[in-house]
Amino acid sequence: MACARRLGLPADDPVVVADGYSVRVHLRPAPVLTRVVTRGRVLRGDPRPWMEREVAVAAYAARRTDVVVPPWHDPGPHEVDGLEVSLWSWVEVVPGTVAPEEVALSLHALHRALADCPLPPLAGPLADVDAALRVSDDPVLHGAAAVLLPRALTWPRRPLHGDAHAGNLLPTADGPRWTDLEDVCAGPVEWDLASRTHDERTRRAYPGHLDVTRLQECRDLRTLQVLAAVLLDDQPDDQPDDRPDEGLRGRLEADLAPVLAAAEATGRPGAGPQASLGT
Repeated sequence: MACARRLGLPADDPVVVADGYSVRVHLRPAPVLTRVVTRGRVLRGDPRPWMEREVAVAAYAARRTDVVVPPWHDPGPHEVDGLEVSLWSWVEVVPGTVAPEEVALSLHALHRALADCPLPPLAGPLADVDAALRVSDDPVLHGAAAVLLPRALTWPRRPLHGDAHAGNLLPTADGPRWTDLEDVCAGPVEWDLASRTHDERTRRAYPGHLDVTRLQECRDLRTLQVLAAVLLDDQPDDQPDDRPDEGLRGRLEADLAPVLAAAEATGRPGAGPQASLGT
C-alpha cells in the first residue's frame, strides 16, 4: 500500500492473491500486481538482483511475444519500508487449466522470444543447492549435488523460463501467459519441461527434439533443488510449527537414491555419504 501511495495508484481495495515464496497483492482497482519476496529471502538472501533481472527479462520478452505477463510501466523494484517491491500488469485469470498442447506451444514461443537474451546458467537450482550445501550436512544433498551439479554445467545452454511449472502459466481469455520469471536462466530446453506438472502430451507437443536421458537428469536436479529448499527451511532457530514436512524430505531423498546408487555402482564422485562439491 505504501508503494501504491508513493506512485499515486488507486488501491482502495487491495487483495492478496498469493502468499508463499513471495507475497502478491492486486492493488484494486488499479490494474497492477505487486510482488514482495518473503520466504525467498531465506533461500537466496538479497532479492534485488533476482528481481531486477526478472523485470528486465520479462520486459524484453513482452516486446517480442504475448505469452508473458508484462511488467507495469514503472516496475521497479521499488524500495518501500526496507522491502523491494516489483509491479506487474494485472491479467484476469479465467477458470480452467491450459491444455498440454497450449503449454508446449506457449513455452516454445517464450523460448524464441528470449533467444538473444544473455542469462546465467541454471541460476535457481545452482544458487539454492549451493546455499543448502553451506548450512546442511545432509548426506543425500551432498552426494547428489556432487553428481548432478558438475553434470549440469556441461549441458547445452539456451535462454529458459527457469521455473516453468503449471502454476506459473496463467489461463486468460487471450491465451496462456507465463509469469514468475525470477529463475530465468540458460540451460537445456529439457529443464523447462522437467517439472512433474508437465505430462508426456506436453513434451510430445513441444517443437523440436528432447533428450530423454537429459530430461531425467533435469528431473533429478529439480528434486535436488526442492530438497535444498526444504533443508534451508529446517534451521536450528525455527519454531516447531515452522519446521518443514519430514515426510516430504524423506520422499525427496528417496527419489534421489537412484542417483547415488548409480554413482556408487560406477565409482563416480558423490557415491559416499559425505561427498561434497566443497562450496
